[in-house]
Amino acid sequence: MKHPILLVLLLLGICSCKDETKTPATAPQDANSDSLSSHLPVLDFLQGDIRRVDSFASGILRKTTVQNKKDSAYIKLEEFHRLADQFLLSELDSTFFRQHFEETSLMDESSGQINFIYTAVTPEPTLRQVIVYIAPSPDSYDKIDRIYMETAMTRNDTIIEKKYNWKMDKYFYVLTISQPKDGTPVTRMEKVIWDPRYFSE
Repeated sequence: MKHPILLVLLLLGICSCKDETKTPATAPQDANSDSLSSHLPVLDFLQGDIRRVDSFASGILRKTTVQNKKDSAYIKLEEFHRLADQFLLSELDSTFFRQHFEETSLMDESSGQINFIYTAVTPEPTLRQVIVYIAPSPDSYDKIDRIYMETAMTRNDTIIEKKYNWKMDKYFYVLTISQPKDGTPVTRMEKVIWDPRYFSE
């Protein structure tokens, strides 16, 4: 599915100006839409939510689980940014993203959300997949609910897979699975929450 440049410009404006991350449900088609089209600006969505945390978060809770050991602590904005930077992958740069990722979309009947799925079509990026979950709205804009990403890489003799989940306006978490060639896999979950309603989860 292609997106007219008007849609992308509206998305960028909304990300920088609104408290909620939303995307227009429809946009007029342009005669030159093929040449002006672009993937959804995933990086801008993430950066927009980071700016909202800078502006509105009163408390940020970090929860860590390594195998069965759990820990939690409140963190400062500097630590939040360090952890959030994990999501700002270079592969999300608009030009690279368009060239190396193929877009498909579907309506998930169980959740009622529209999923925009981006899959790597070349072996270069460690980023393998991105999914943007959009909740349809009866008004003129649809709200971005969540962004999911997967990466995979090999470091020495260990395969490292990461699953990233960013829930807009609420929290994010990163699940890391390290699989040594001749050893037991190690699983690490790191969750950062700024919506107090989710502190107990």
